[in-house]
Amino acid sequence: MATKEGQLGQLRRELAEVQTLYRQSTEHAAVQSHLIKQLEGLNLDTQRVLRNQEEAHTADATSYQKLYTELSQCYQTLVSSEANLRKSYQELSSQVTQKDQHVTDLQAQLQQQEQQQEQQLQQQQKLMAQHTSYPSSNRQTNFKVVVSELSDAALQKSSPESDQTSTRSAGPRPEDKSLQCRASGSIRTKQGAPVQRSRSLSPASSVELRSGRKRRAEQRIQDLEELLKLKMEENEELRRAHDKRRERLCLIQTHYKTVREQLKELEKSNGRPGGRMQRAEPWQLRQENSDAVWNELTYLKNLTRKLSTEKAALEEQMDMLRVQAAMDRATVKELHLCLADNHQELLHNMAEEHRVKSSTPKKPSVSSEQMEQSFKKIQQLEWGIMSLNKETERLREGNEQLLEDNKDLALKCRRLQASLDSLRTQEAVRGEAAQAQALVQREQHCNEIMALEAQLAAFQKEATKLHQQLLKLRQEVGILRAARDFYRNRVAGPVRAGGVVSNISSKVKFKTTRLRGPLRQSSHRAVNPDQAISWQGRTPSPTKDEWEDMSIDSDSGEEYSDSLNSVPSRKAPHRQHANRKSVKCSSITNTKAPEAQSLRAQLAQDDKQQEPWERGAKGEKRRWRKRMLMKAQRCSSASLQQRVESLQRHVEILQSARKDAVLSAKELRRANEKITAQLSSLTEKLSSSKQLTQKLTSDLAGVEQQKKVLQMELEQWRQITFPQQPAPPPPPAAAAAPVNAECSCQCRTMPSPPNFALQALEAEVKQLQAKLKSASAEVTRHVAANKALRGQLQEKDDTLRQLQDKANHTERDVNMKRQLVEDLKTRLKFLQDMEKSYRGQLEELEKKVKTLSEEATNRKALVDSLKRRLNVATSERKQHETSCTKLKEDLEKKDQRIHALQARVGASEQTLAALEQTATEQMEGLTQKSSRAMEKLQRQLGIAYSQLEQLHSFIKVLASEILLDVQEVKQQLMKRRRLRQANTVAGKGGLSAKSMIKAKSIAASILNMSENDLADIMDTDQGTEAHSQSPAEQEWLDQLDHILQQKIPSAGQLIEAVRVKMKERKVLTEELATLTTPVSEKA
Repeated sequence: MATKEGQLGQLRRELAEVQTLYRQSTEHAAVQSHLIKQLEGLNLDTQRVLRNQEEAHTADATSYQKLYTELSQCYQTLVSSEANLRKSYQELSSQVTQKDQHVTDLQAQLQQQEQQQEQQLQQQQKLMAQHTSYPSSNRQTNFKVVVSELSDAALQKSSPESDQTSTRSAGPRPEDKSLQCRASGSIRTKQGAPVQRSRSLSPASSVELRSGRKRRAEQRIQDLEELLKLKMEENEELRRAHDKRRERLCLIQTHYKTVREQLKELEKSNGRPGGRMQRAEPWQLRQENSDAVWNELTYLKNLTRKLSTEKAALEEQMDMLRVQAAMDRATVKELHLCLADNHQELLHNMAEEHRVKSSTPKKPSVSSEQMEQSFKKIQQLEWGIMSLNKETERLREGNEQLLEDNKDLALKCRRLQASLDSLRTQEAVRGEAAQAQALVQREQHCNEIMALEAQLAAFQKEATKLHQQLLKLRQEVGILRAARDFYRNRVAGPVRAGGVVSNISSKVKFKTTRLRGPLRQSSHRAVNPDQAISWQGRTPSPTKDEWEDMSIDSDSGEEYSDSLNSVPSRKAPHRQHANRKSVKCSSITNTKAPEAQSLRAQLAQDDKQQEPWERGAKGEKRRWRKRMLMKAQRCSSASLQQRVESLQRHVEILQSARKDAVLSAKELRRANEKITAQLSSLTEKLSSSKQLTQKLTSDLAGVEQQKKVLQMELEQWRQITFPQQPAPPPPPAAAAAPVNAECSCQCRTMPSPPNFALQALEAEVKQLQAKLKSASAEVTRHVAANKALRGQLQEKDDTLRQLQDKANHTERDVNMKRQLVEDLKTRLKFLQDMEKSYRGQLEELEKKVKTLSEEATNRKALVDSLKRRLNVATSERKQHETSCTKLKEDLEKKDQRIHALQARVGASEQTLAALEQTATEQMEGLTQKSSRAMEKLQRQLGIAYSQLEQLHSFIKVLASEILLDVQEVKQQLMKRRRLRQANTVAGKGGLSAKSMIKAKSIAASILNMSENDLADIMDTDQGTEAHSQSPAEQEWLDQLDHILQQKIPSAGQLIEAVRVKMKERKVLTEELATLTTPVSEKA
């Protein structure tokens, strides 16, 4: 019974230790979760604060930038509007002055013309009066003389003007020359007509001549008026082109000024450190800093530049075409006039030829006055045309100068654009460099954060490893304590038969537990003194109690987490702790409701079974006594087995809770890894890791001290127990041994003199002797009990052996743990080095914070300067507004003037439209005429091509015929030569002829041929000799073809080639003639 009770007490102790360990683990997990939540909250708060600061800073910066950009834009618009208004005012004033000058010039010209007309009329009246004063016979001759004098004066007047115009313009136009020639020709014809004509007395012819002259003069006047209109149109077109070019020049100048201002602003912005352009809003441009957007902008800018240049070029071309059209109209009109004059001259010449026969003199009539007036008008018109030509030349020179100015301005604009592009590229390069630097710094910060995270993770892993090692050491300490308690109980077990011994041992034990309380305070829960009294009377049996090895190499492998900061409460009852434990397990693991209910039910059953030793201290003594009596009689092995099974179930439940706690710890670790992404939390975690390392070092020192104390106690207990094992002493000695052991424990725990220990031992011996005397009477009754006790002793011996083996095993474990402690020390040193490096990094971060604060102060100073600039800009804006009001008033006045001028311009535009319509009609007529002329030319070209082909064919036929003639002559020559040879042979003698005939007959007989066939063969051989000269003839034909195939075939080469063949034919004919003469003589 005592052994079973001892086993139960041991199980209860182990259960209490397990429960305390579990509570500590749950509390540690709760503390860790609370710390993690606090860290997360701090991290979120820091992030919010940083975001708020960044947003406020960005909002302030953007607002200041917007204000600055808006003010700068307003100022620029005001300046540009002022410049534009000034330019428009200058342009309008210049236009008004020009128009006034033009009006004055026209008025002066009109006055001059009117004066000239008046003078001419006065001269005509004088002449008429003179004509009337002379007799009628001399009128005609005098009139002719006057007309000739007037014509000579007009020529003399026109000649210096023409000389002046020729000197002014280096190369006069062909139209002007034609006009001068035509005017001089008409005057000369009109001068020479009365001189060449003979006098005629027919009145009908004189009337017809007068009417014809009248009509001609009127037609001439109309033509010249039309020509004048056309010249005026041409001048107006030139003026319009000139005005448009001036407008373009003004636009180019404005663009040039704006570009110069932009360049100055860009230079200022490049010189200024904090100058930034206005940024677009996200709805306007989502990715304003992308390459695609900037490329598109540059492309659009280039397109606008190209389109503007093309537009200017097209306008220039249009103006040039309009001017050219006006000039073409004038030239067409002049050509028409020239043709009409030529036609009239021809008709006049024809009429003169018919009228030469008549010799009667002409009488002066009324038409002579009209003729004189017409001549004067013609002269005036010619003078006007000459002045218009001069004006046109001046305008051309001005246009050339304007074109040169345009080219210079275009070159300047290109240079400015190139400089702008270079500045933009430099700005883009600087922006890219700044972005690259920012990216590099960001990557460096990210790398630093990752390194700090990795170091923190390494610290956490090392902390977990140290914690696990601590737990293992605590398990080993628990095992050692259990062994110590077992040895104590085993030594004190045989003596506890009566109540006196139990009281003494309880006192001693109470003192020892009191003294050892502070040492065991951090490891497990303290035990009440009454429980210690009740448990000491029981000796544990390892074999029956199913002893579990709690070392590292044991099969159970259970590891209990312990908190570093938790101190378990001693006064709270066990049931409240169990309830708290169940609640914490359910909250951490987040398991399902049925599992939590089953766990609570099992804990409640265990609590019901553990009720006897969990109540008050006073009631426990009484109940304990009653139980001792009842269990001595009724206790059975079945109840103990049930109790053990319930305890095993409880252990399994704790293991499952431990697994859940491990899972929750893993989840918390994942959360920790996410939290460690930022620098602010890293610093806090570094401080917490430092605290943890300090705590771990303190815990390690405490555990080492506890371990040393336990080792000392084990050595003392071994010294006490091992001498008693080989020879079991008699009952009194056995009774005295535990007393001595307890005394020795008391002496070890409490330093007391040896005399007091001896007196206590003597008292205990006396009491034991009295008990032995009283128990000798009852020995007979307990014989059966002694047998059972002997069996129990044997079992205890076995358990002692096992305990010795376990002690050896624990010694090995202690050695291993010493090595682990040394490893931990080295790790601690490494961690200290890492802490130093972290401190250096923290110092660097502090330096960065200082630099950032300095930048913030610089930005504040910039903002202040911007505010000052804003104030200055507002004051300038007010001044500009006042000036703008004045300018608006001036503008209103100028607008009124402009409206009046626009009305005038509208009237002139209407006249221009009418002139353009007439010009278009004339151009259509010209196009029709030109198309007809083109058709005629095409027909003539076709005829010319056909003639050329016929010529080529004629030349080829001629060449072939010449060749045929040459070949015939050659054949005749060959025949004549043969005949001559034959005649010479016949003249020499008949033998040769006979011999030839014989030779031919022999050759024919040899060849099996007739004599005629042989003669034909001989003739063909001679023909081949004649035809052998054909390649030279073919080359001659090829040469002719080559000459004809040239673009412009040379007649000299053709003639030389034909002469060669003709010479050949001549030579051949001469040879033929020489051959024929002797033949004829012989005949």
